[in-house]
Amino acid sequence: MSQPGLLLGGDRFGIPQGLPACHTTRQGARLGRPVNEARIGIDVGGTAIKLGAVHASGEIIGETQLDLGPQPKLEQALDETMRLAHGLSREIGCVGVGLPGLLDRESGTVEASPNLPWLEKRAVRDLLAVRFGLAPSKVRLENDGNVAALGELWLGAGRGNSHVLVVTLGTGIGGGLILNDMLYIGEGLAGEVGHLVLDPRGPRCGCGGSGCLEQYASASAAIRRAKLRELPAGDPGNLKRLAQLAAQGSAPERDLLEEIGCDLGHGLAQVVSLLDVRTFVIGGGFGAALEQLMPGIRRGLDEWSYGKRVEHLRILPAELGARAGWIGAARLVDLP
Repeated sequence: MSQPGLLLGGDRFGIPQGLPACHTTRQGARLGRPVNEARIGIDVGGTAIKLGAVHASGEIIGETQLDLGPQPKLEQALDETMRLAHGLSREIGCVGVGLPGLLDRESGTVEASPNLPWLEKRAVRDLLAVRFGLAPSKVRLENDGNVAALGELWLGAGRGNSHVLVVTLGTGIGGGLILNDMLYIGEGLAGEVGHLVLDPRGPRCGCGGSGCLEQYASASAAIRRAKLRELPAGDPGNLKRLAQLAAQGSAPERDLLEEIGCDLGHGLAQVVSLLDVRTFVIGGGFGAALEQLMPGIRRGLDEWSYGKRVEHLRILPAELGARAGWIGAARLVDLP
């Protein structure tokens, strides 16, 4: 029996952990499902819905994307998603969905999603179950940060690690926490690393608090900090150009990214101190600057952690990119 707050992420149900996409086995038969039956993973974002089909072995069948208009209609979006899914596989055994916001997992409802209000108070699970002709138990919903963590654990940079924090650096900072090969959600909101507090007198955060990590080290925060220093010259706030110049050795850009990295390191140090997690996977759009952020991250970790653990920490770039969400969502059916 699983412990409270723990959701399966590893090999407990006979599903191989971390198999490359080209690997095929008959492991799916252990679950009592047809070997050729596909799992559909869906990742709902603000501008697009990404989806793909994958076998239980980790063999990816195919993937596609549905672009959303400025005012999406839920029923129309789900109808089109179903059509695209059946274009990937005719044999569909289960569906997993990653969504931003607060979820009622028991009822399969999105309770609140500030950036996607068209999802709020809607029974997304049941609506999908009807469209796919599946029992509601075969459709699972989870937070988007958590499904990205499951994806990286299964087929990405986290494979082979039992304790991992996957951090996504985007508009905010998301997180998915893996402990003992399982996705840990606590009472439902564990892993929200972006809202660890660095300075209670710091900038106001959208969560209602102040000084949260995402106000210092998210892509949005980095853009704001770069504009304040008018960096890079001629195009303030362009993070791609900022990282390029830093990589070339330009001191102002290099110093700024090291400062931002240091703040991120201060946040990660709190995770190390509390949970002794030794592996961090960094993704999201701003995660592309990890190499330039790394000196600062290491310094921040060293400043705010103890026990000489910094030299044993692994900080890895995410491998799956935008695919992590739908791949992890396809794994949700294995959760208790």
